Amino acid sequence: MKQELCMIRNWKRASVSLVEAVGSRCGLWMTALVLCGGVARLSALEARLQPQLLPPIIVIGQTDSLESDWTSGGLPGYWSREPSVADCAGVQDVAGFLKAVPGAAVVRNGPQTGIVQLRGLSGDRVRVAVDGATITPACPNHMDPPLHYASASGVQNLNVLAGITPVSAGGDNLGGAVQVDTLALRFATNHNMLGFGEAMTTFRSSNDGWDVSGQGGVANDKLGAAYQGSWQTANDLRFPGGRVRDTSYDTQQHGVQTGLKTDSGLWSVDAKVTRTRDAGTPALPMDMIEDDAWRVGLRHAGEYTFGSLESRFYYHSIEHLMDNYSLRPAGAMRMFSPATSDDLGFSLGTILPRGVHSFGAGVDFHRNAFDAHQQNAVTGLRQDTLNEAERSRVGVYAEWQAAWSEQWMTLVGVRSDTVWSDAANVEQFFAPSRPDALAFNAQNHSFIEPNFDAMACVRFTPNDSSSYELGFARKNRAPSLLERYLWTPLSASAGQADGRTYLGTLDLDSEVSHQVSASARWFGKRWEVRLTPFYNHVSDYIQGTPISRLDSAGKPVLQFQNVSEAELYGAEGALQLALLTNLIFRTSASYVRGRNLESDDNLYRIAPFHGNAQLEYRLGSWQNRVELEWAARQSETSAYNAEPETPGSALLHLETGYRFNQHFLALVGVQNIFDEHYADHLGGINRVTGSDVAVGERIPGAGRFIYVSANVSF
Repeated sequence: MKQELCMIRNWKRASVSLVEAVGSRCGLWMTALVLCGGVARLSALEARLQPQLLPPIIVIGQTDSLESDWTSGGLPGYWSREPSVADCAGVQDVAGFLKAVPGAAVVRNGPQTGIVQLRGLSGDRVRVAVDGATITPACPNHMDPPLHYASASGVQNLNVLAGITPVSAGGDNLGGAVQVDTLALRFATNHNMLGFGEAMTTFRSSNDGWDVSGQGGVANDKLGAAYQGSWQTANDLRFPGGRVRDTSYDTQQHGVQTGLKTDSGLWSVDAKVTRTRDAGTPALPMDMIEDDAWRVGLRHAGEYTFGSLESRFYYHSIEHLMDNYSLRPAGAMRMFSPATSDDLGFSLGTILPRGVHSFGAGVDFHRNAFDAHQQNAVTGLRQDTLNEAERSRVGVYAEWQAAWSEQWMTLVGVRSDTVWSDAANVEQFFAPSRPDALAFNAQNHSFIEPNFDAMACVRFTPNDSSSYELGFARKNRAPSLLERYLWTPLSASAGQADGRTYLGTLDLDSEVSHQVSASARWFGKRWEVRLTPFYNHVSDYIQGTPISRLDSAGKPVLQFQNVSEAELYGAEGALQLALLTNLIFRTSASYVRGRNLESDDNLYRIAPFHGNAQLEYRLGSWQNRVELEWAARQSETSAYNAEPETPGSALLHLETGYRFNQHFLALVGVQNIFDEHYADHLGGINRVTGSDVAVGERIPGAGRFIYVSANVSF
């Protein structure tokens, strides 16, 4: 009982989040109800909570207990984490936190392009929300994925739902959901003023990189305000063979939030700006020269006689500029490409507790307006990439959870999403593209995709040391703007970075996924084991398919088309073991296989069998960590785009830190101790000349390097 109340209180601290969104009074099913659920809702759950058997949400950094890392709870494939100072020191972006998450991987085309992959599905197939906002990358090659708009040092809570998700967690995705919460308000417990702050700086020798961040705020028991900011800069990455050209970056973020507690609940307003300059992406044909984004949001969470209610509104805008000559040697044609992406969204949800039953319902809306063109820097000639493209989605859902007994719980949900998409005629084009432009303009561009999702899960807890879950889901994803409206062959592929040219298809159908996932969890006071196998069958899977048309290199153009059948299957597992009160061992592993059943080929850019193992030791103020990060050989590669195989690797990392007092912590770490030359299979293929990495060679990871970090808080 005490542990679960602690879990609820931890969840209440997060701002609009997936975990806030889907709380329930049954512990493990906290991921089950209402995307819009939040602080007020969780307060009611806390009051009604009955004794359960589940562990709490864990705060990392408290390594004197077993439960101090990723917590497994909720539906099969759910993990939650509150990153510590030590976690932030060892990564350069938010995506770096995912390396220890079972079922997760990261696709990278450059140091600032962390694209989430869950159980083999990436990009638009995964719903990623930052502070409740759905962010559509402005780059047609996703060099600015959603996680680019959150800094690692600013993350308060990170939640991952791989595969099956409650319908309240959002529709229009197949792979699952990732929710990042950054700035969180604090309030005083009495009438006195509360002040708080934190500053952190980190240096990494791998790229002469500096991270500087700070946050702070003031509050009383009714009104609170907070600020969070960060600045990151780095040069090109070092590896055992030299430097990877075009991997430098400079980015900063600033966010503010203010909130007011009233009799009707909590009202809050938040705003954030992100500014990026000269961020290299060597696996893509262009680099991110400028990227300016801003966001504003409003949220209300209240408790009423009928139940709880929460609403969220946000607007996010990006102005993006990329070119192929500022950071890399200029080729035969100097090109630049501006793009804009504007996201508008809101959500409204309620939860109605009725005895052993809980009912949730809500509505959410998202609209993206996108525009991009490319221009010759010498002649001034320009061509539309996407002209005034729009994609809107309206979703409604209903969920029912029931606790039939202490052993049995169920959750069912249904959801309807309607997606509208449209694009204006191509107005400007290069001469060779004229036939494509005329053919595109002569066709209908407006489409409506009505989709229906459903899910059902059951949990069985036979005793105090085990629990089992089984879930089924039908999920849909409508085509993206790029897949539908890319009217002429271009090397724009939503970040696939395979060096091929792609062409859209107007009359694409929505992808339909049928998934089954199970999870078994065995645990004791000082140990926990979890195993989750899954299977996912996708009809009308959208991928680039070779057509008779050739690109300038003589390779077949890949057109986005519906593949009749594809499947993904695998398993992930995790183990935690407290060897001593101050010595903890944990390990996780993930495996996924993706196949195109229509062509009997492998799906492209799937993470290999991989995992890590950590041994953490704490003695008073001294903390230490040894980590082994490994990946097996990936030989199950896609033939349709000549994807190369990748050998396996094993990297050893060490970290030590000392807390001088409750306000100051110093950390020193060494990564890749044996200076191994390796390349992540999801790291992309180099396209930049004049580098110590040959064109066409897979981009290597960092060689041996040290990092030093200091954190001051009050």
